[in-house]
Amino acid sequence: MSRITRRQVAVMAALMMLVGCQMGMKSSAPLVAAKADTPTAPTAALNNVDASAASKQSSTPPAKPSAKTADTEPSGPQVHTAFYRADAKPTSMPHVLMSKADEAACKVTVGDAMPAIELPKLGGSDKAKLADLLGKKATVVVFWKGDRRMSQQQLADVGADVVKPFGKQGIAVVGVAVDESAEDAEATFKKSGATFPNLHDADGKAFALIGSGRFPRTYVLDSSGKIVWFDIEYSLATRRELHQALRAIAGNK
Repeated sequence: MSRITRRQVAVMAALMMLVGCQMGMKSSAPLVAAKADTPTAPTAALNNVDASAASKQSSTPPAKPSAKTADTEPSGPQVHTAFYRADAKPTSMPHVLMSKADEAACKVTVGDAMPAIELPKLGGSDKAKLADLLGKKATVVVFWKGDRRMSQQQLADVGADVVKPFGKQGIAVVGVAVDESAEDAEATFKKSGATFPNLHDADGKAFALIGSGRFPRTYVLDSSGKIVWFDIEYSLATRRELHQALRAIAGNK
C-alpha cells in the first residue's frame, strides 16, 4: 500500500470515529435531561408534604380576634397595690417638712384644730358637720378636685390604703369635693370606686379656711379633731407616711 493510500485510510477512519462520537452524544443527551427533570424520592415526598400543609392552611378559617386587646383603656383610675413597703417604716408619727412656699399655702398645720366645717353631703341635700363624721381613734380627711389626676388616683387608693387595713380599728375617712358642681363631683367619685362619706364644698369657702391651691390634700386628725399629720400633694411618699401615721395611732407594730 502506497503512502498516499495509507493516509487516505487514516483520514477516513478518523472521520468515522468523529461521526460516531457525535451520534453517541446526541443519543445520551435526552437521558441526562430526563434524569435532571425527574425528582428523587425524598424531594418528591417533601413536595407532597408541602402541598398537604398548604391545603390544610387554606381550609383552616382564621382565628377570631380576642374581645379584649392590649389597647383597651380602663374606665377609671386603677387601685395601686401597697408596693411602698409601709410596714418597713417605724410606727412613730412622721414629721411634716415643708418649704416656705408650701407653708404660705397652709392656714392650719400640725397641732391646730381642724376648722369647723358643715357642708351638704355629696349626692344629697342634707348637711353634715365634719366633727360628726370623725372616727373613734382618727380620721383621714381628703380635700380633692375631680379635674386633678392625682385626686382621682387618691380616691381610688384610699380604700386599699386606709379603709381596708384600718377601718375596723376606729379610723374613718371623709372626702371633701372642692369648687366643682355636684354632678361633676359625683361622676368623679363614682368612677373611682370609692365608698367613704363625702361632703361638697361647691364654692370652695370651706377649703379657704384650710389653705389655698394644691390638690389633693390629706389631713390626719386625732379623735378630738386636732391635726397630727398632713400633706399637700399625693405621691409615693404621701402614701408611705400616711400609712406610718395611722399605724402609730392604731398602735400597730
